[in-house]
Amino acid sequence: MRRKVLVLVGPVVVVPLGIFLLHHSRTRKLEELFSGPARAAQVSKLPYLPGYRYDLRAYERYTQERSYEALGIPSPPRIEPLSWPGGAAREEFEAMMRRRAEAVTGATAVLRLRSPSVYRERRPSPLLRITYPPDGAVFPPNLCTPEVEWEDPLDDIWQVKVGAGEREWTFVTHRRRWWFPEEVWEELKRVGGEIWVEVRGTRKDGSGPVYVSGRVHFSFAPCPADDFVVYRIVSPPFNPKKAPDMFVRDIRSFKEELFLSARRKYCFNCHTFSSKRGDEGKLALQVRYMAGGDYDLRVYLGIYDISSRKGWKVRLPFSIQMSTFVSWSPDGEKLAFSANQQLVTLHPVVFETQFAGEPTSDIAIYDLPENKAYLLPGASEPDLLEIYPRWTPNGDSLVFCSAPAGLHPAQVKYDLMVIPFEGGEPRPVPGASLNGRSNYYPRFSPDGRWLSFCTSDGGSLIKSSSDIYIMRSDLKGPPRRLESNVDYAADSWHSWSSNSRWLVFASKRDDGIYARLYFTYIDEEGHAHPAVRLPVKELPPASYNIPEFVAHRPPITDGNLYKAVRVEGPALSVQGG
Repeated sequence: MRRKVLVLVGPVVVVPLGIFLLHHSRTRKLEELFSGPARAAQVSKLPYLPGYRYDLRAYERYTQERSYEALGIPSPPRIEPLSWPGGAAREEFEAMMRRRAEAVTGATAVLRLRSPSVYRERRPSPLLRITYPPDGAVFPPNLCTPEVEWEDPLDDIWQVKVGAGEREWTFVTHRRRWWFPEEVWEELKRVGGEIWVEVRGTRKDGSGPVYVSGRVHFSFAPCPADDFVVYRIVSPPFNPKKAPDMFVRDIRSFKEELFLSARRKYCFNCHTFSSKRGDEGKLALQVRYMAGGDYDLRVYLGIYDISSRKGWKVRLPFSIQMSTFVSWSPDGEKLAFSANQQLVTLHPVVFETQFAGEPTSDIAIYDLPENKAYLLPGASEPDLLEIYPRWTPNGDSLVFCSAPAGLHPAQVKYDLMVIPFEGGEPRPVPGASLNGRSNYYPRFSPDGRWLSFCTSDGGSLIKSSSDIYIMRSDLKGPPRRLESNVDYAADSWHSWSSNSRWLVFASKRDDGIYARLYFTYIDEEGHAHPAVRLPVKELPPASYNIPEFVAHRPPITDGNLYKAVRVEGPALSVQGG
């Protein structure tokens, strides 16, 4: 028996030992490639490539009265209008645009159709250069392991060096992308202070010199971000036929869970929590059902009470049921939303920017305890678009966006307005109105200190020129452009963490087409630090959409939430106020 044991154990011991020695020998040989002197890869600031230009000649002679076929011009694909359930009056919208665009602005059809983009790409680097993380980046201490990325057209093997205090780590990789090992990332958090990373590159056959990149420095913030983000994943371009699913991500790991499946027949959007905790309060979302069946209510508001695990559909006392961009009052008893809303997508459609217009939109209030809903006096004017409401921290007023109705989305410039929550005369917010820009997506920090919002050249949805601004919550300004923005791509929809020290936002800075989630640390003075990306091992060919921070994992299952808001369920009829 002893002999048999020795025979069996021998290979078990010798084989792993041999593999270990072979691996160690190979690693040592690879490390020796970088042992000599290294040349500094000095890369000056790279210029941008020329901006994209689209051939719009097919649109030059096109008007709403004359078809492409009559002009002998091949129609662009899918030129037929896409209808929106619940009241999207494309004919009404186009008629309004004609009345205003020609009479007021004198714009030609091609000017109205042109879709300008600010997105620019830099020329590829001729030498080794780290592209991510940015120098000076600040990471949440509760974020999972990130990556380091670089450009290098010359080399095919690289050595990554990481240093913090007296500690230093070295790794060899064959790819231009390297992930921090978890044990190293945890040790860096423990050591703290300023951390640096550099990359060396050379040829595996030893035929080239060793280049070393400039060092990139980063640190950890003194306070964490919220542990969870709820978002949608949707592939561009935006249109009413899409049925994106919703997910919840624990940023401490790579774990992404289904939050609410669209089941290929729903559009669930504008999800908003009444509490930043995420495990209490209520959830509101807008629902559009897009499949067959005999249902009289196919567009409606959905409410889910997280504490009682119960939800319901809402039939509003308005002729148009579309109700988007909702906001909970501080006490969680009232809901402000964009009511009587109609949406239309317009051509041409390009991936990095797109036009979606609203013929109508009013601000309404839904009082849940009273089961009443009403249009807000002073924010429901027939000749204005009133949209994107947000309660002030004390609950006394609402900030919302206002612009003349009937303009092409490229010409719409929203002003931020403030109005008492019971209605009245709205006042423009200084610095965020009448400034030649479009101002939208207002969000107050949970501690009541700051108001953040977006601005763009015109319009609001899917604008490549979008940036995030910040100002004091007393609305006495002036607003400042956050330092975390980039000037060549969109930074748009954003959400505050429960401790008011982090913003999660959607950004198209990586490629101009797909929105990824970024985090920026907001210090005591309201200044933003270089943003870091939510680590994702396998990126989908789609955009991360409407991210919402919550401190805890919402105790909501896909099955329970779907059962509460599905089209087959009964609807609560809300009385008019």
